[in-house]
Amino acid sequence: MLNKSKLDVIYFLVPVEDDGSLTREELLELNKQPDQRPARPRLPTAFTQTGVAGLASMFLLLALACIQRIAADVNRSIQVQQAVQPVLDEMAVKYNMSFSFGFVDRSVRAAAASGLNNIFRKTPLMPEMLVPLGSVTKSWTAVMVMQAAESGKLSLDDRASTWLDPVMSRLWSITMQQLWGAQVEEVRVRDLLGMTSGFHDYDDFFLEHFTLAFSADDAGPLIYIRSSARQGFLCKPRTCASYSGANYVLLGLVLVQVHGTWSWQDLPQLSVIPKQLFETGRYSHTSFLNLGRCSQYPGVAHQYTWQYWRNASSHQTFQDLFSNSCLNGWTMGNIASSAQDLATFFFDLFTLPKEKGGFLRNASLLEMQKMKRLSDDWCLGPTGYGSCSYGMGLLTDQVGQDVWPMQDPSADPKEARVMGHPGEDWGSGCSPCGYNQKYDFGICIAYTSVVGMNCSGDFRENYGAVQEATCRAYDAVLAIVGAPRLNCTVPSLVGAPESKTCSWERNPNHGPPPEAPLVSRALVV
Repeated sequence: MLNKSKLDVIYFLVPVEDDGSLTREELLELNKQPDQRPARPRLPTAFTQTGVAGLASMFLLLALACIQRIAADVNRSIQVQQAVQPVLDEMAVKYNMSFSFGFVDRSVRAAAASGLNNIFRKTPLMPEMLVPLGSVTKSWTAVMVMQAAESGKLSLDDRASTWLDPVMSRLWSITMQQLWGAQVEEVRVRDLLGMTSGFHDYDDFFLEHFTLAFSADDAGPLIYIRSSARQGFLCKPRTCASYSGANYVLLGLVLVQVHGTWSWQDLPQLSVIPKQLFETGRYSHTSFLNLGRCSQYPGVAHQYTWQYWRNASSHQTFQDLFSNSCLNGWTMGNIASSAQDLATFFFDLFTLPKEKGGFLRNASLLEMQKMKRLSDDWCLGPTGYGSCSYGMGLLTDQVGQDVWPMQDPSADPKEARVMGHPGEDWGSGCSPCGYNQKYDFGICIAYTSVVGMNCSGDFRENYGAVQEATCRAYDAVLAIVGAPRLNCTVPSLVGAPESKTCSWERNPNHGPPPEAPLVSRALVV
């Protein structure tokens, strides 16, 4: 529906020629010589042919054109929402989980959500809620580093230790060589960005259990860094590409030194958004969470982690993380955002150059898109596990992000690709999340549990919940823009169904948020 209040009054500024108004001297001259008046310049032809009626007609045509453009934009927004909302509603019921959706192109922004936010109070998830989304933070951190490189504050070929040692020595009395040995001096800033440092990833299983067991404590950057460093090098720097969140924790410390802040807690992560874009309000539902529980931050959604290590049990438990730490590895994973804001971020990143108020220059963006094959066997790519690729803060060739089965085998799968970065923490995630270059739009689909939570049927169906729901929502968008369609058929399960009972738990301290973060300073390192 059109917003009538915005159409009641329309003003137009139409440039016209100088009407040749006579000066005081010319008027005096005319009084002396009334038969020799200078001829007045003609008005533009469109005005003289039809007089006032022509002017009115011109204004009417301009008004109609403006209204038609507004109507087309509103219609596109309504089309997207009407196509996606039923899909989200169906999937939310089928899998007992919640979804947030965002779409952005050059004229419209659309958002939708479905499912429960607070399972205990039966309150709905709203499109504007901030969902903690983990690794998509890496794209923002990478852009922040590239901005520093563009301004000449650092070089991507600088030794990483040049920037890291001053901060780490000041905060923890430790250096990179003390953690990784002499070989660490070969690591450059660009190696941290591109996952070619040779560092192992941190121990995700330990950090997840730490977060669940000690809800009032935050695992600070040094815990992640030590978790990676104690494993040594996976390979020599620049001889392999392997995904490691520790790289982006270290990049956060590089930025601390670049920005001249004292502690990692003081890094202004939101400053990555250009002032011109920030002031438009396009990122009013994005935050980077610091110390304290998720419940202490306004507008943050609930998220539910599945205790997968107990999968063999006939009883399954989902834990609400609302009263747990939302730090999520800091600059590698602490974003909380709406799906619409994330769709906007990737759209702005790829369509608006720095010269026009955007995030980066085109040269920097091209540098970020130089992909390398990852060696990680957990990442399912186009040719199986271990075939994903990474640039600088951008991940490609991942099933469910930019690799999709097509309904028409002859269709070009590249038309469904997005350039961006998925995200996932222990209780929520997002994919696809990025920019579709072929059809010029940004999209992001977020979810507040990484598996379905429907315990009324075959529990195994929950494992494919995210893939089916996001495929169908993305396919609904592709249908509107005229792109090839996705094949979202769910494979039939074989074998006996698995029946399980389920329960949902929350930390006992789930009441009103405290005045200040409840953290153990001994653990915040």
